[in-house]
Amino acid sequence: MAVTASIPDGLIVLLPAQGDAPWRWWRVSAAGVGREQAFDSAVDAIPWGDAGAVTVLVPAAEAPVIDKPLPAMPVAQALAAERLGLAQGGLEAVQHVAVGAQDGRLLACRAGVAAMDRWLAQAAGQGIDPQAIVPAALVLPRPERGLMLADLGGQLLARTADAAFAAEPGLISVLAQGQEQSALAGDDLLDRLGQVHAAPPLNLRQGVYAQRRVSVFRSANWLGLARMAAIAALMALVLMLVWVVKWNSDSSAQEARALALAQQRFPAATDLDGAERLLAAELARRGEGGASFAAPAAALLDVLRTIPAVTLRDLGYGANGTLRFTAAAPRADDVNAVLIALQNQGWKVTVPPSLAPDPTGATVAAVTMSAP
Repeated sequence: MAVTASIPDGLIVLLPAQGDAPWRWWRVSAAGVGREQAFDSAVDAIPWGDAGAVTVLVPAAEAPVIDKPLPAMPVAQALAAERLGLAQGGLEAVQHVAVGAQDGRLLACRAGVAAMDRWLAQAAGQGIDPQAIVPAALVLPRPERGLMLADLGGQLLARTADAAFAAEPGLISVLAQGQEQSALAGDDLLDRLGQVHAAPPLNLRQGVYAQRRVSVFRSANWLGLARMAAIAALMALVLMLVWVVKWNSDSSAQEARALALAQQRFPAATDLDGAERLLAAELARRGEGGASFAAPAAALLDVLRTIPAVTLRDLGYGANGTLRFTAAAPRADDVNAVLIALQNQGWKVTVPPSLAPDPTGATVAAVTMSAP
C-alpha cells in the first residue's frame, strides 16, 4: 500500500472501457490508497458500503485531454475562451466540454453527452454520487518530453507533454518512434491515484453536469418546521387570550371597587358613567375640578406668561365650565402659539375659522376653552 498525505477518505472507481468488464476500485484512507480490487456490477453485491468522497475515472478512449500552456490572460478568461472555442460548431447537444487549469497548464476535454449520462447512471446504480469525474489518462503525470505509459486496471493509458489519451497500440507505435518512453506502475501509480483523488486536475462535473449543491430550502424539514411554527403561534395566542381574560377580570374588579366607593357618596349612581357625571356636577357646584374657573384660567395665564406679545381683551366663565376670552397680538403667529400650547396641554380649544385684525391693526381672536 502506498502512503499519500493529505487526501480525503473515500473511494476511487475506474469504470470499464467495455460494458461487460468488471469495475476496478481502490479504497482511500488516512493510510493512503489501498490495493486494486475488482467488482462485477452484474453479479456482485456493492462492496464499498459508505463510499465517502468518490472520484470516478472514466475510460481515456472516450475522454481524451488536450494539455497546453495557459495564455497570458486571467485564468477565468482563458478557461472561458477555451470552452467557447471547443463548443463551436453546434455540437453542444451531443458533446460536453470541460476545462481546467493546473500548474500553469490549460486542460480541456470533450466527452459525449451520452457517455456522461451513462457514467453518472452507472455510478448512481451502485449508490455513488461522485464528487469528481476525471479522465483516466490524467492519472499519469505530465512528462516534459517523451511518452509516459501505464496499465490501470487493464486499461492502457498514455500521456505526452501535450495530451492524455488511451494507449492504442497503433498510435503508440507511431508516437514512440524516436521518443523517450517511461512507465508508471506499483506504488508510484497508487501515489498518483491519491493525488488525483485529493486534487482532480480536470473534473468533468461542471456546467450542466456540476454536482448539485445542498440547499437549505431542499434539505430542511419544512413540514416539521411548519408544525413547530403553528404550535408556537397557537401557544402565543393562548397566552395572549389568558392575559386578555386576566386584564378584563382585573379591570372589572377595579371598576366594581370604584363604583362601590362612588356609591358611598352618590347612592343614585348605577354605573361608572353615572358616577362620573354626578361627581362632575358636584365639583362644578363647588367650583372645583377641571370644570372650575380656576383650572382653565390658571392654564391660560401660565401660557400667556411665556408669550408676552399676547394680551387679553376680556375674560368670561360659563356655568358649563367653559372659559371665554379674547386674545390680541401684533402677529397672528403669537395668537396661534397660545392656542397650540393650550391644545398640547389637553384643553379643548375652539377658535373662529380665521383670525382678523381690529382697527388698531392687532390680530384678535375670540376663543373658548374647556376641559376635554
